[in-house]
Amino acid sequence: MKSLIVLMLTIGLVLFESFAANTPSYPILLITHPQDFNAYIGEILKTEGINEFQIGSLSDSEIDLDYLNCFDIVIMGEIPLTKAQINMITLYVDGGGNLITLRPDKRLASLFGLTDATGCIENGYFSIDAGTDIGDGLPSKALQLHCSADKYALNGAEKIATLYTDPSTPTGYPGTTFHNHGSGHTIAFTYNLSSNIVYTRQGNPQSAGLEKDGIDGLRAMDMFNDGWVDISKNTLNQADEQMRLLSRCIEKMSTYKKPLPRFWYFPEMLKCLVTLTNDGEHSGEADFEAQFGDIESRGARMSLYILDTTRVSAASAEAWDRRGHEISGHPDDTDEAANPRWNGMKNAITRMKRTMGSRYGITMRTVVNHWFIWCGMDADGKRDFGAQASLEEDQGLEMDVNYAHYDNHSNRGHFLGPLGTDQGNFTGSGLAMKFADVSGEILNVYQLLNNVYDQQYMENGDTTGFYNCFKGLMDRSLNDEVYSCICIKAHTDEYRFSKKPLMKMLDYSNDNKIPVWTAGQLLDFLKVKDQATFSSIRWSNHRLSFQINSSLNHGSGLTFMVPAICGGRKIKSINTDNSDLIYKIQSIKGHEYAMATVKSGLTSQLVVTF
Repeated sequence: MKSLIVLMLTIGLVLFESFAANTPSYPILLITHPQDFNAYIGEILKTEGINEFQIGSLSDSEIDLDYLNCFDIVIMGEIPLTKAQINMITLYVDGGGNLITLRPDKRLASLFGLTDATGCIENGYFSIDAGTDIGDGLPSKALQLHCSADKYALNGAEKIATLYTDPSTPTGYPGTTFHNHGSGHTIAFTYNLSSNIVYTRQGNPQSAGLEKDGIDGLRAMDMFNDGWVDISKNTLNQADEQMRLLSRCIEKMSTYKKPLPRFWYFPEMLKCLVTLTNDGEHSGEADFEAQFGDIESRGARMSLYILDTTRVSAASAEAWDRRGHEISGHPDDTDEAANPRWNGMKNAITRMKRTMGSRYGITMRTVVNHWFIWCGMDADGKRDFGAQASLEEDQGLEMDVNYAHYDNHSNRGHFLGPLGTDQGNFTGSGLAMKFADVSGEILNVYQLLNNVYDQQYMENGDTTGFYNCFKGLMDRSLNDEVYSCICIKAHTDEYRFSKKPLMKMLDYSNDNKIPVWTAGQLLDFLKVKDQATFSSIRWSNHRLSFQINSSLNHGSGLTFMVPAICGGRKIKSINTDNSDLIYKIQSIKGHEYAMATVKSGLTSQLVVTF
């Protein structure tokens, strides 16, 4: 009898553990596939602060209809489907499920209220309809696509966005649609949003490892040639706006189940953030000290990438580090600048890491290469536009600042865009996100665009343009909701040119209460934001309760946001640990949210009452 009881308890424990393992922890299921940049959808969600999802594959044994029904929203990338999987997904929607798909299998057309019109539009444009509830407040100007978009005719669906063949010629074919189907709802992007975001940010993969601009040295910027970037769109942050459209789609779907919280892009409730970097080049520590003093007088801090370590003593590096500056290395692979190879670049980084460690006791985390040299070949000699980032990941580096707005003396003119106020971001993004390699695998290295580059303006004798480039980025962030991380480069070698406009930039940042950080500080914040999650989300009697789980500390708080109105009722309070939390109602792209800040590194219990 005793053995029977033990057996029954054991079976019960196994069943419980199996049930617990298959019970969703979050309201969103992201279904991915090894190909077509499907995994990068998760990076988009984290960047948008939607950190309440879990990832699965249709090959996973636990993913059946009952499992899908446990989720408020299912997001699916561009995935080939079997007939059984199509049937399961259809039943999920029919039963009240909410499905968002990127370039869906055409056999699902009727599920999305579409009819296949046959054919594709290659590398066209995409315009959001601001007259829809999903598109309301988002820009309606045509945005670039670096991918194929399938042609469909509407068959009951609502068109949220339209495909264009060029910036001014609409096709009538939808780019994004919404549809009520059965008891559920569907949204289709007729193109692969995730691959488009990667290509927009990282450049043309076909140009990896090729000299395209006539400027000495292969650089990441070579991949933005041959019309890859529509420079008239640089002030729109067009990749970011497409990611926000996905967020709006998730927000729409959540109205059928429960409102979902999100994290804000920046620390506290800031609308932008400034980082300041310096490639040490051939200056010495006395020159660096003078520049550090000027910067500190404005309350700012700087990342210094040292090229010649014989010019900086360990004592000075230690003192600067104590004062809050970041000291890192400036690897030099210019000996093979015209044709950088994996092993050559690897050796350059390894040498610099070793020297930084032995001389200063410093572990490199962020990096800028001398001349911005970019390796576009993997270890096997195959072209890969993410090879440099992959190599950096192998070396333990976590943030790359090698994408910079420099196109002087190019045989293609100013192919990265105009200078001054309207320079903008040629990567289509003002946000720091992780790289992907050519296969679509996410690399654990953040890409930070150096969008305010002193040498670009110094060589044109344009101090006013240098300042106006910075001011344009900040003004659009603060006033026009074109949010950007603003990254300044101020070489000590060029400080005679940059000092006056740089001090104006730092003063303007202070006037607008925008901190000026090192790249390392930004890296630390991004890691905190991306690691934090929302869990235990409940909606009952007009009360939304959830838990924020954060295990990494940062001096700045984590700001979360929830819709300011749910079910026609306005927010009344946000409570944490039995005390009221101060919140602010903020309009973001035409939608109102309640925003509040909590400390990082803690578990916080929140209750929002409407």
